[in-house]
Amino acid sequence: MLRRVTPLGLILLLLLGAYGVGATAAKPASLNIGVVSGVEIRGLKAIAPMWDKSTGVRLNLIEYPYSSLYEKMVTAFQANAATFDVVMLDDPWMPKFGSEGWLAPLDAAPFNLARDPDIFPVVYDLGSWPPPRGPIPPGEAGKPRHLEAITLVGNVVMFMYRRDLISQAPQTWDQVLANGTKLGNPGQQFYGFAMRGAKGNPIISQWYPILTAYGGRVFDDQWNVVFKSDASVNALKFFIGQLKAIAQPGADTTDAADRTRLVATGHAAQASVWPAEASDIVENPQVSKVIGKIGYTVFPAGPAGRHTPMMGNWLLAIPKAAKEKAWAYRFITWATSKEIQRPYAEAGGIPFRKSILTDPGLNKRYPFFGAMADSLAAPPFWRPRTTEWSAVESILGTHVNAALAGSESPEQAVDRAASEITQHMKEAGYIK
Repeated sequence: MLRRVTPLGLILLLLLGAYGVGATAAKPASLNIGVVSGVEIRGLKAIAPMWDKSTGVRLNLIEYPYSSLYEKMVTAFQANAATFDVVMLDDPWMPKFGSEGWLAPLDAAPFNLARDPDIFPVVYDLGSWPPPRGPIPPGEAGKPRHLEAITLVGNVVMFMYRRDLISQAPQTWDQVLANGTKLGNPGQQFYGFAMRGAKGNPIISQWYPILTAYGGRVFDDQWNVVFKSDASVNALKFFIGQLKAIAQPGADTTDAADRTRLVATGHAAQASVWPAEASDIVENPQVSKVIGKIGYTVFPAGPAGRHTPMMGNWLLAIPKAAKEKAWAYRFITWATSKEIQRPYAEAGGIPFRKSILTDPGLNKRYPFFGAMADSLAAPPFWRPRTTEWSAVESILGTHVNAALAGSESPEQAVDRAASEITQHMKEAGYIK
C-alpha cells in the first residue's frame, strides 16, 4: 500500500502519525476554523485540501471580515459555545482572550507542546499569556504563564529600497534621509520615501516603530503613561519634518497599499512594507515595474541604536469550549510544521520558521524572506498587551496625524495624546 502513496502524501501520513492522529480520538467529519477573510488565509486555503485528503477530516474554514471576526469569537466564547474547534486571531486580541481564560494551553496536558529551535523565540513569546515581558494587565501577573496560541502568519514590518539606486541597505534613519535627499525629484514625481500617514491605525503602524527606534514608549512596566518625553517629541519632529520633506504629497491621507504602489510603480525610492504587500504588489509582475530592483532589510535603527520592527502576526488557538480539541491540536501542529510550512509558503502564505525564511530557493521566489528572518530575530516588538490598545492607538493616531497635517505642533500632539491616554487608562483601572 505504501507504494501507492505519493512522496508528499507519505510525509503527511508520517507527520499525522507523529502527532497521534487516529490513535485515541475518534475521527470527526470536520473541524470548524474561524478565520479572517483576505490574503492572510491564502496559504491556509492552499494546504487545506492536503489535510482533507490525508485525514478524511474536512477543514471548514468559516470566514469573517476583520471588522466582525473579533466580535463573532467573543460572542461564542462568552456563551461557552462550541462554535469553533480552532480560531485564527490577530495578536492584539491575546490580552482579551488570555485574560478571560478562553483558550486551551498548548504547552500543558494533554498537548504538552515543546518549543522548536526552528521557531523564533519571539513567536512563542507573542502567543504566551501572561506576557513574558513588558507591562502586564491588572490581575494577570499572578497567573501561571502558558503558550495559548502559535503563529501561522508571520507578519513583521520590513524596509524596502531601490537597490539599483542605493548601493547598501540602509540600516539607520540617517542613511534613509541621505538616500532620499539625494534621489528624490518631486518635479519628476519621484520621492525619496513613501510615507503611510492616514489617520488612526495606518499612521501608528508607520510611526510607532520609529518612536521605539528613538527610545520612546507609551507605558512603563507599571502602565504609567511615559509618552510625554523628549524621545517622543524628537521622533515626531523627525517624522513630520525631515522624513516628510522627502515623502510624497498628501502623506497624511496615504494608507498602506497606496504607499507600497508608489515604490512598485517607480515613484519612490524607499518605504516600510509588510510581507503581503511585498508579495502582492512589489513582486507582482501585473502591478510592479521594479521587479528585481528592490532590496529588503530590517527596519532602520534610530538614535537609540536599536532595530525595532513591529509584529502583526495571526495566530492559531484552540477554544476551551471546542468539541474536537485533540484533532484541533493535531491540525495546528501539522499546519505549523516545517514540512507543511514549505507548501504553505510556496502558495503565497506568510511563513515564520527560520528554515523556511532562510531557504535559498524560496528566497529567489520571495526575496523579502531573508529580511523577515532578520526582523524576527531582531527581535521585533508587539503592541502593548492590553485590551485598551485600540482606544490608545486611536488617540495616538489622531494626534500624530494632526502633527503630520500641520494642525498641531509635535509638542502639542505629544502633550495632548499623553493627557488623553492617561485619562483613559485611569478610567480603565490601570492607574490611579
